[in-house]
Amino acid sequence: MRDVNIPELLAPVGGWQQLRAAVQNGADAIYMGGPLFNARIKAENFTKEDMERAIEYAHDRNVRVYVTINTLIKDSELRDAFSYVNFLYGAGADAVILQDVGLSRLVRTYLPDMDMHMSTQGTIYNGRGAIWAKQSGFSRIVPARELTLAEIKELTDVCHDEDAGGGGCQIEVFVHGAMCMCYSGQCHMSRAIGGGNGRSGNRGTCAQPCRLPYVDETGRRGYFLSPKDMCTLDILPEICEAGVDSLKIEGRLKSPQYVAVVTGLYRKYLDIYRECGRADVSREDMDRLLAIFNRGGSSSGYMEGNPGAGLLSGESPKNQGVYMGKVVGIKKGSTLVDVELEGRDISKTRTGRQTYACGSEKRISMGDGIEIRGRKVTGNVITYIKEVAGNDIRIGDIKGRVDIGDKVYKVTDRRLLDEAEKSYENDFRRKISVEMSFTAKKDEYPVLKMRTKRYAVSVTGEVKAEPARNKPLDEERVRRQLEKLGATIFRPVSTVIAMDSDIAVPVSEINRMRREAADRLLIERRRAWAGRKALSDERLSGIASGEKLGDESLMEEKGASCRGLYIYRREMAEQTERIGRMAREVAAGREGDVLVCIPLELYMEKKLRRRLEDAVGDSGRTVPYILEVSKGKEDTYIEDNFDNIIEAVKETGIMIGNPQWIEPFRQRGVKMYGAHGLNVYNSQSLRAFEESGVDIRAYSLEAAEYHRGIIPLMTTEHPVSAATLTDRKGAVYDVVEWYSGDKYLILGTDGENAGSGTAFMTYIE
Repeated sequence: MRDVNIPELLAPVGGWQQLRAAVQNGADAIYMGGPLFNARIKAENFTKEDMERAIEYAHDRNVRVYVTINTLIKDSELRDAFSYVNFLYGAGADAVILQDVGLSRLVRTYLPDMDMHMSTQGTIYNGRGAIWAKQSGFSRIVPARELTLAEIKELTDVCHDEDAGGGGCQIEVFVHGAMCMCYSGQCHMSRAIGGGNGRSGNRGTCAQPCRLPYVDETGRRGYFLSPKDMCTLDILPEICEAGVDSLKIEGRLKSPQYVAVVTGLYRKYLDIYRECGRADVSREDMDRLLAIFNRGGSSSGYMEGNPGAGLLSGESPKNQGVYMGKVVGIKKGSTLVDVELEGRDISKTRTGRQTYACGSEKRISMGDGIEIRGRKVTGNVITYIKEVAGNDIRIGDIKGRVDIGDKVYKVTDRRLLDEAEKSYENDFRRKISVEMSFTAKKDEYPVLKMRTKRYAVSVTGEVKAEPARNKPLDEERVRRQLEKLGATIFRPVSTVIAMDSDIAVPVSEINRMRREAADRLLIERRRAWAGRKALSDERLSGIASGEKLGDESLMEEKGASCRGLYIYRREMAEQTERIGRMAREVAAGREGDVLVCIPLELYMEKKLRRRLEDAVGDSGRTVPYILEVSKGKEDTYIEDNFDNIIEAVKETGIMIGNPQWIEPFRQRGVKMYGAHGLNVYNSQSLRAFEESGVDIRAYSLEAAEYHRGIIPLMTTEHPVSAATLTDRKGAVYDVVEWYSGDKYLILGTDGENAGSGTAFMTYIE
């Protein structure tokens, strides 16, 4: 066994069968959601009763349970959300995964022993953000998916270094599954498509607009925003070497079979890496991952650098299956189609159903799901298969139009699904190692001791060992009876027997002692997991009253004076007269100043700044703005010019769009304003940021009633190959390259401002 870092393997659970699949295929931990406040609200999810059962099922098998409450929460929902966390605390959940900083403030204050993990929705992507998150009470961070391996290593170094300020904070990274085009937590595309009241990713009901087709300014139609799924199995050692604490598989909406296959393969290669210090993935196993689900292949996401066009799923955003071959014949008057499998050698096997294969990856069997793509897309489950000539097979029942040359894909693999189902049909496949000792002396009651690494029980028999009248009891018979633990979660690894010769103990008594020991050991382990006491209803009511949960007056009062004008393009920033006019329009008839926010690097150009200040005049103040995601060139610029920036903003203050820069500016005593990227959505999150020294001047864009004009719907690292995108309903979205040149914004347009690159926001009641 090598001395290497083996992170926790964290699997997705959307329902009870997925739970069994994850646990029985080797997950160290699982994450799951309840009926409310989670980002996969369409999953099966778990009622409170089911949640308690699920936690017990996982804990019995040494699997940790994290519960997602990873959405933004309204003031009117805070009481219920906190009450739910309190229930989870009492039920024994190991941690909650949170996005909302307001809810985390309540948990940190009133349930300090409840571990909190910062969701990837929190948009943390470097050590500065990790330090802020730790100071806010989080014990683990799920950083943005857009990090490279080198950036992940830098982040883990900070989080594992007490002197750096982030010590003790764990890092959990996504390694497999669906990816978002936008930085998580900063996507408002789904909600905006519904006219500002649509299904929102930040509220758990994302409609996945990134999977829809769009038309660019040249008339080209395509899936410009649909990423492939992530797969990092072949770079698993490098990820482990980066020092991460947990490997997360995405997929709470996926099938139990998907969870079983993916979890099982990552478990397999983590164990190989542990033993060998390397993990060379077989072609067959990579094909299994593709067969269970893929969107045009897979990518390692951003871990090995920005993949550019290689990020996209291509011609379809759905499961594209595995290419099998092409149509070479159509039997007239029937639903049978001849297919030439790719490759030369055809092997036939029979394992309960007929199969025709071309290597491990080109197997077609009865029960497989086939899709044929040409001018039309058709397909079906294979109910007929026969070899006809050479490399050709005849399959059916295929309905719909098919042409010679159409491509044939296998989209479901029946044999793979059957194997996956078998892996979790037995709830006792996953075992806990136990050591046993059995002592039996003549005329005394026998004693059985059973122990795990942490717990031990002792059972005394009810029947004394007597002198043998016929055949005496032998050690091998005792061992066989004691080790019959198949219908339990325990596996014997050591059985020590010390007994007098020529004695007899009824086999039924040995069996009873074994069953009692196993039952008592299980109870002992459960008692340790269930040692926490939830807050009483009376205490919850007192907290709700003291914190004024449900009272929206603070948000309304603050919102009435929050007004800002946001500039995203240099060419717009240089239109100073227009900006001045817009600032006066925003300020007219309202109290409070208008903050005219321009990118920090442009603000540092003194001539441009003075022109803007003159144009804005008494209508407001010009302040620099750090984007909701400043990773890359913008962060580098700030780091390289930090002292000069401090000098430039000491009078005006600075608008902060992400948590990464809160602590550095706070330490230098700079006035900080909070922008919409901080996702303030309730009074508790407003207070949490104010306690960090941030004067919130823009609520989350989820608070649709507080903004109008052009707004950033997506912030992405992907170089979108379009200037505008038009959706199926005719709505047009601008694609704007951020001034630093390493990020793209997709903006919702509005009337005369379309194409201007200006976000014109008013925050009023």
